[in-house]
Amino acid sequence: MDISDINKISSKEDFMSFLGGLAENFRDKPNEWQALTVDLFLEACASWIMDFSVCPKNDIDWNSVDYKTFAKILFMGKYYE
Repeated sequence: MDISDINKISSKEDFMSFLGGLAENFRDKPNEWQALTVDLFLEACASWIMDFSVCPKNDIDWNSVDYKTFAKILFMGKYYE
């Protein structure tokens, strides 16, 4: 799994497959991950957003991101079995 897999996402199923691939990658290759706990992972995500949003290579329209959906996905992962 690498960053090019993101470009293959065009549906809910693709996104779910991507999440599964991330989980599998973490289990199979934890040495590739800087964040080895959920709290560190979430903090790294927030740090990346802060840094990348002001980066010259930024290619995301931060005003069109559906933040509530991302928040709901992450929050419900806390409870869902």
